Amino acid sequence: MSHRDLYRAAFEAAEDPLLLLENGRVIDANPSAVRLLAGSTEGLLGRELTGLSPLLQPDGHASAEGLKQRIDAASRGEPQRFRWLYRRPGGGFIQADTQLARLALTEGSGTILRAVVREEDKEQRRLYALAVDMLGIATLDGRFRELSPSWERTLGFSRQELMDRPYVEFIHPEDRARTLSETDTFSTGAQTLTYENRFLCKDGSYRWLEWNAMLALDEGLVYFVARDVTRRKSAELALRESEEKLRALYEGIPHFLTVADKDARIVSVNRTAPGIDQESLVGRSLYDFTSPEYHGTVKEALETVLRTGDRAHYEVVGVGVNGGRAWYANHVSPIRGADEVTNVLIVAENITERRRAEELRRESEARFHAAVEASMDAFLTMRCRRDESEEIADFVITGLNARAAAMLSMQREQLLGQRLSQLEHSVEAGVLLEKCLRVIRKGTPLAEEILLPAPPAEPSRPGVWVHHQVVPIQDGVAVTMRDTTDRKRLEDQLRQSIERLEAYAEELEGKNRMLAEENAERERTASVLRQQQEAIRALSTPIIQAWEGVLVLPIIGALDSGRATQIMEKLLGEVVRTQAHFAVLDLTGVEDVDAPTVDHLFQVARAASLLGSRCLISGISPRVAQAIVELGSDARTFETFGELEDALRHALRVSGTRLPKVQRKAR
Repeated sequence: MSHRDLYRAAFEAAEDPLLLLENGRVIDANPSAVRLLAGSTEGLLGRELTGLSPLLQPDGHASAEGLKQRIDAASRGEPQRFRWLYRRPGGGFIQADTQLARLALTEGSGTILRAVVREEDKEQRRLYALAVDMLGIATLDGRFRELSPSWERTLGFSRQELMDRPYVEFIHPEDRARTLSETDTFSTGAQTLTYENRFLCKDGSYRWLEWNAMLALDEGLVYFVARDVTRRKSAELALRESEEKLRALYEGIPHFLTVADKDARIVSVNRTAPGIDQESLVGRSLYDFTSPEYHGTVKEALETVLRTGDRAHYEVVGVGVNGGRAWYANHVSPIRGADEVTNVLIVAENITERRRAEELRRESEARFHAAVEASMDAFLTMRCRRDESEEIADFVITGLNARAAAMLSMQREQLLGQRLSQLEHSVEAGVLLEKCLRVIRKGTPLAEEILLPAPPAEPSRPGVWVHHQVVPIQDGVAVTMRDTTDRKRLEDQLRQSIERLEAYAEELEGKNRMLAEENAERERTASVLRQQQEAIRALSTPIIQAWEGVLVLPIIGALDSGRATQIMEKLLGEVVRTQAHFAVLDLTGVEDVDAPTVDHLFQVARAASLLGSRCLISGISPRVAQAIVELGSDARTFETFGELEDALRHALRVSGTRLPKVQRKAR
């Protein structure tokens, strides 16, 4: 193939429209130029460029004059490039970028110009199709007129679907009123507008679009570019939420957050102690709120953070509630600028209560250790020791008091860190190991009392009773041991004493039973005796109604005060009952009386007389009469007779009763 054929093939295959001009007329054209300017080769060849152009260009200049100037310049070897308006074959116009250049031909050939006519609309459509942003044109009545392909790629709707409906229908309901309010600014004379809203996608979701619109009022159109800013909006929303969370954290954190500069000046704070104004803190020095004795501590911490960029921690006394003093734990962190640490963040925690609690805890621990050390019981703590299979096989002593060291027969310093299994000299250690393993496996406390045998080295030493209490603690046990040998000995003695007392009690109970039986027998005897005495007393003081209105009371034996009282009670009762006029007391059987007895007799006589009965006494012996006279008693109170018979006769006679005559026997 010749070079001419190659050039011709390249000319025909060129995508851009190519024309060859001679004296301003088309002498050749490739297919692209034919399609663009004439529709057929016959309608293009031989025509001038002026004939392919309107009479006037958009700038108002005549097409013929303008082309002539540019063709002449290109013919002189000056390439030309200019925008030119051509007529379409079927009507309408084409805006094209036109380049004219003279071809270098052999000598003797005429001037041939090459014209390259690139349709500007075509280039724009290519850019239009490749644009990432969504380009478009809308009418003033709210409908899309032209949309770039990026709309389909971004939203999923076809361009036709978007242009068939008013674009406001695609806007999120919450954004419609704001969008319409924004676009109404065109009516105020604004030429450009920027706003954001959410736009509907084919799948029902919404994407955030940022709009840049320009009004072409003479055309009645709005040109716009819409950019998908969903990711940016999501990032902004996430950033805003993050900032709000950080702000809420900054303001809501219970600690005091302070930002200070290099000079220890307060830049900002999140909160203040009650009684302190937040605005009054900004700009002041940290040292104003720290006790003077801790200024060096604060300065050293700030310098360390500013110099090294590391964190620092310190505790100081500062201003508390209502200007009081309080302890603060401060954590200092660097805040970096572009190249260095510019500020520091101080997180201050009020630890006054914690410090007080720590002091109380230390005091409590000191008291506890003192109590443990002074305890009469042995106390020790041990940590579990596991074997290769992670099974607990032994215990390591971590703490003990002096009593425990004495019971284990070693110095405290030697026992710390020792394993129980290594204390072979101590019988106590072997027993403890078994008990502690049992407690750890079951997880429940153990309390037992056992008799420890004598150690092998001292077989003659008596055994020792020990009470063990083992309690599980974190990864170990706590053990309390008490030597109860003395108590067990006392218990044995007490038990023996109780047994002896029980034997004595049984013996005493037997004797008490015998005594009770004897007492019961005595009571029965005494009861019989009392009954006999009552019978005797009743017989000794019989009251006989000798006649109607006459009572006789013979008295036999000794007459004492008790018997005299009994006689009075009985006699007076019978007098009242029988309404007797005479009561005869026969003293024939009485051998002797005393002064109280005589007085009782007089009282009996007076009492009987008060009841209307006359008291007659018979059978008074010489000794009784002598006693009455010696005592000076008044005998007129009663009448006396030698014999009972005489007294009865007197009583009957006085009462008017006739008595038979009886001859008395000679004495």
